[in-house]
Amino acid sequence: MKQLMKYRKEKTKVRIKKIKLGFYPYTYVRTVVMRTLLFKRDDYHKMLKMGFNEIARFLQDSHYKKEINELAGGLSGADLIELALSRNLAESFNKLVRISSPQIALLIKEYIKRKDIDDIKTIIRGKFTNTDEKLIANTLTSAGTLSYDFLISLLKKESIEEILKSNEIVDFDLLKDALKDLNEKKNLVNIENAFDKYYYAHLMQFSQALPRQGKLFREFLHKEVEVLNMLTLLRLKKAKFDKQLTKDFIIASGNKLKDSRLMKLAEVDNLEELSKALENTDYKDILSKGLEEFKKSNSLIALETELYKYLLQQTTLFMHQHPLTIDTILGYMFAKDIEVRNLKIIVKGKQLGLSEEFIERQLVI
Repeated sequence: MKQLMKYRKEKTKVRIKKIKLGFYPYTYVRTVVMRTLLFKRDDYHKMLKMGFNEIARFLQDSHYKKEINELAGGLSGADLIELALSRNLAESFNKLVRISSPQIALLIKEYIKRKDIDDIKTIIRGKFTNTDEKLIANTLTSAGTLSYDFLISLLKKESIEEILKSNEIVDFDLLKDALKDLNEKKNLVNIENAFDKYYYAHLMQFSQALPRQGKLFREFLHKEVEVLNMLTLLRLKKAKFDKQLTKDFIIASGNKLKDSRLMKLAEVDNLEELSKALENTDYKDILSKGLEEFKKSNSLIALETELYKYLLQQTTLFMHQHPLTIDTILGYMFAKDIEVRNLKIIVKGKQLGLSEEFIERQLVI
């Protein structure tokens, strides 16, 4: 709880003025058109039945053509496809910024800082495991606010401490305790948790500066945080993590009632009790299939997939119910990120020779 208080104190240092989103039909319509390019369920089913080379050709004939062609001279196989997917994601988000007003662009940049954090964590993990720098560089998305060149400069740092001091997203003061834990226990988990907690604390605060049109954006963030917290609790209970330490991994949503319920869930004795407790939440129907699969296979993949499917469905509702609002942009960004995730799973699964059924169970479609 001490760490949680640090994030709350940090939040009070930042005062964000109210943002006027305005009405920009050009931006919203362009975003709707961009979403129509995303792959549909039938496209995924086609790819699942293809071999690796067929998938590569399929993607080369799609909206990923430009990036694949540009990278084909220096890369091949899965490395080429995965990097092209990341570059396309970055270009999609950059395009949104270019076609948006300064106010909407500000919102987009705050949202896509999650990709900055993903990239920073990738660099830190790579440095921790002494992974070849070229391999790490090829997994960076640079789809956030940090440039690829800046991320490479972080990668060139001699130590994790230097990376943390130079990261430009999270103040180093908020990372000192996690760095101490890394040095003493040789474990990255608290560093990654510190980045995640900062991101969502800051984004939650930022969302409070949005006008009435940002209501659904705030509601979606709350749901996303709830989903992340449930997955965290399930993973930590599965690993038989200490109850008090588990609480330190709960991301505060700002909703005192819901945050309090999550803290109580962290106090249950084991995974079985947690599963039963989750069956009495608002997510009962969504979780039922995943929990049933978990009891059979001891795997959380199905449960995680069901929860992300739920979030994706929420963004689809945004597009249909609020077609000319900021929610259209939020919906597209989340859906595009999911598409790239799905495609990387398919590419990696095919490369490893995994079964069609196994790969499909991990897709959010």
